[in-house]
Amino acid sequence: MIYLTTTEAAELKGCSERYIRMLIFEGKIEGKKELTSNNREKLFVQLSSLTQQEQLRYYKSHGREIPDALLPKRKPKTVRPHKELDEFTADQREQIALWMGIIKSWDEYCAESKLQKVPATEKFVRLQQNVNPGLNISKGILYRKKASLKADDLAGLLDNRGSWKKGTSSIPDVAWECFLYFYLDEAQYSIQACMEYTEMWIRQEAPQYLPLPDYSSFYRKVQRDIPKPLEIMGREGMKAFNDRCGTYIRRTYEGMTSNEWWIADNHTFDVMTKDEGGKVHRLYLTAFFDARSGIFTGCYVTSAPSSQATLIALRKGILKYGIPDNIYVDNGREFLTRDVGGLGHRQKKSTKNEFNPPPVFQRLGIHMTNAIVRNAKAKIIERRFRDVKERLSKLFPTYTGGNVLEKPERLKKVLKTDNIPTDEEFTNAVEDILTYYFNEKTYSGAVNADSGKTRMSVFEENLHEKRVASEADLNLLLMRSTRSQKVGRRGVHVIVAGERVDYYNDDLKMRYFGESVYCRYDPENMSAVRVYDINDNYLMTVPADNDAILEYGASKDAIAQAMKKTRSFEKLTREQLKATAVTSLGKKTALELVLAAAEENKANAHDVQPKVVKLFSANETSDDMKLAVGQTEVVTMDKAKMIRNIEKRLEE
Repeated sequence: MIYLTTTEAAELKGCSERYIRMLIFEGKIEGKKELTSNNREKLFVQLSSLTQQEQLRYYKSHGREIPDALLPKRKPKTVRPHKELDEFTADQREQIALWMGIIKSWDEYCAESKLQKVPATEKFVRLQQNVNPGLNISKGILYRKKASLKADDLAGLLDNRGSWKKGTSSIPDVAWECFLYFYLDEAQYSIQACMEYTEMWIRQEAPQYLPLPDYSSFYRKVQRDIPKPLEIMGREGMKAFNDRCGTYIRRTYEGMTSNEWWIADNHTFDVMTKDEGGKVHRLYLTAFFDARSGIFTGCYVTSAPSSQATLIALRKGILKYGIPDNIYVDNGREFLTRDVGGLGHRQKKSTKNEFNPPPVFQRLGIHMTNAIVRNAKAKIIERRFRDVKERLSKLFPTYTGGNVLEKPERLKKVLKTDNIPTDEEFTNAVEDILTYYFNEKTYSGAVNADSGKTRMSVFEENLHEKRVASEADLNLLLMRSTRSQKVGRRGVHVIVAGERVDYYNDDLKMRYFGESVYCRYDPENMSAVRVYDINDNYLMTVPADNDAILEYGASKDAIAQAMKKTRSFEKLTREQLKATAVTSLGKKTALELVLAAAEENKANAHDVQPKVVKLFSANETSDDMKLAVGQTEVVTMDKAKMIRNIEKRLEE
């Protein structure tokens, strides 16, 4: 243990002896008292109680060996992990290549120069500063870069200035966690609002972290540190995450054939049209789309999507292109209807074991697949509907846009000038454009081998087998069905839009009274129904009650709406629009140009010739088919008498 006199301690600390004695008395430094030969007290200071610098000064001034505890600890040299060239970014590889070239040029310059290496190096540095004024180079930097290159440390060739603070933030961790709590919320608070809420919480719970960094610090950290999927899930919800970020199953199309998969959906046109009564409205498109080729197969323009509109579009597609093997649809009621595609997941457990007549899709041998509910990735036909919006709807002067922001400024003026296409004009244009313009455009699907071909050519080349049905068979196969019922005193009945229509004759009641049957009917002609047993065997065609004969239109929804007004059996839907050419609009318009292209393709259109034509029939006799269209047993009556009978029933 080494002790110093107060005089020596004062010299080391650079203060007075009086101050040293005061520190000893206050206990701030260790000291002791000793008696001199004259019996006088003398103070001594313990060397180890002085600071490290003061102790080092003592050992150096007295030439004594410095203890290891006082020697400065050297930081171990950090060794960067070795990285291969391909592990660096493109910019870093470019910087490495630059310095490797400079070092090579330096070696060559020193070897060729008559100067010694040090002056040659200094001259080389000045030359490089002139050639590359933005380059940070000096003699020391040049030697360090060369040493890194010799040690195979490519990272040492990079300019790491400022890299020590890259990725760091001045935002305290506790403040950032609080900020994330507010920011990753479906209320979607702004960054500024989240900062305010965070500051309120910090002021109450952890005021030592105030003041918080400014807005730019939070904004940069949000952009840099919050993964996009996490931000979408937190601020927009799980559905948005699944739709935009969730992993999806990639479908392959190379092994698919034409008519193997049709995809169906409904689309609202962004075009204003007017009906026969002058009412301005927007129409809808029910469409079937071939997944392999990308052509529109069955299309029907309607005032309201319905199950009957689905069947009409399907019928048109089958007549032109054949019967598909599979249909992929969403979960709308226009598809999941008991007698069209079946109820699917809408089927209640309590009625699961009840007898249900085979729906239309099943009778046609079509397998229906439903998309996952609220799954945006599954509905690929909506991408084609975007084309319909961009390349068809925008052709018309009454284009409304998909929302308020897309609404053209001219629309209000166009509607005032009554330059509004009629439903008939619009429908004819849509059918021609989809069939003879869209279907003839260049294929842009997933099969690269078909690039450059038209969509129609792709359909023809991949149509290996075509299932067809005669028009009479198709009429029968597309009939709607009722639930099972027992033959009663008034025979059987069909309920449409809450109204009951009875069908009976003596033969039906005599042979099948009390037995369970079901009926098939054509919504366009309700004068008779076909009766089947629960094993799906045809029994007979039965006429409607003479007091309740009625012809119905194609749309059950339209029937319901009109029956509520009139409470009588009347024909309520329009006949199918006749195919007519669009009249000239005077000067050349985009619509006219597209229609002209469609007409040109229409003139060159031809029937598809598949490798195999497979006849699909209803498996019933020709006599039965006659009964289906009402040529032998259908009861006819005078139309005036029909009206009188209906009026009598209403008066009762």
